[in-house]
Amino acid sequence: MPRLGQAAAAGLFSALLFLSLVKGIPAGFVLSYLAPLPLMAAGLALGQAAAAVAVLVAAAATMLVAGEAALLPFSVVAALPALLVSNRALLCRTAEPEGTVDWYPPGLVLAWLTAAGLVLMAAGLLLIPGHPEGARGWVAEVIARTLEAVAPEVGAEARQRAAEWWAPMFPGMVVGSWLVMAVVNATAAQGLLVRLGRHRRPSPAYRQLELPVALGMVLAVAMAVASLAEGDLAYGAGSVAAVALVPFLFLGLAGIHQWVAGRPNARMLLAMVYGVLFLVFGWAAIAVAGLGVVRFVMRLRRHP
Repeated sequence: MPRLGQAAAAGLFSALLFLSLVKGIPAGFVLSYLAPLPLMAAGLALGQAAAAVAVLVAAAATMLVAGEAALLPFSVVAALPALLVSNRALLCRTAEPEGTVDWYPPGLVLAWLTAAGLVLMAAGLLLIPGHPEGARGWVAEVIARTLEAVAPEVGAEARQRAAEWWAPMFPGMVVGSWLVMAVVNATAAQGLLVRLGRHRRPSPAYRQLELPVALGMVLAVAMAVASLAEGDLAYGAGSVAAVALVPFLFLGLAGIHQWVAGRPNARMLLAMVYGVLFLVFGWAAIAVAGLGVVRFVMRLRRHP
């Protein structure tokens, strides 16, 4: 099949995955999270132009089936991370005189995805209409109304408590999950291409993941502002800190993978780690991200 046909097929498959949620297909919520995967696979195998074709085909199919209103969520959920990963991950340079190829580091790809997520979140926070209790109050109100629509049998007081509990972390949680799924889809797409022998670049050594200093600076500044400021500024800074912490979660996981490498019970240890993450994600993720921060600081001390 010509490249154009392959890219178009990837776009149609992505649209099908994304629309599975809209059309109420069983497991549609899970399938919709995989919508970026075919687009990323097309880009990583065929190049940036193929990724653009796949995105255009997927967007057109999504609009024809679900209307123009679906274009924005599709662009955010699938198109943006796919185009960004396809563009950054295929960058390389040839080292002279050895002639070896240096590929764009995965830590920098992760940094670009994080920056895109922060821009999306900032735009969303800036578009929040005025509210007597600020952005946090508006978010709590929206959550309460959503709960009323999807779970009317729950009492008003319980819905309000749930909304007040979710509101402080909601923007960071939404964008953080977007970032996690972008990384999962990119890693899965690359792994699939390697198995099929269709990859352009070799898979990175994820255990050797390194993050740019800029991410640490963003995290430190956001945490400082969140602790010292008040109102919407503190709310926005706290959300930024939550998203900026996600790359350090992957850095912590890389350290765990590095630690268990070569051990006879490595698979069992990794299964236990990911099992704990799945069962008690919140506290376990914070602990792993904390490990990532420690590794980041230690590397800075070794290489100031």
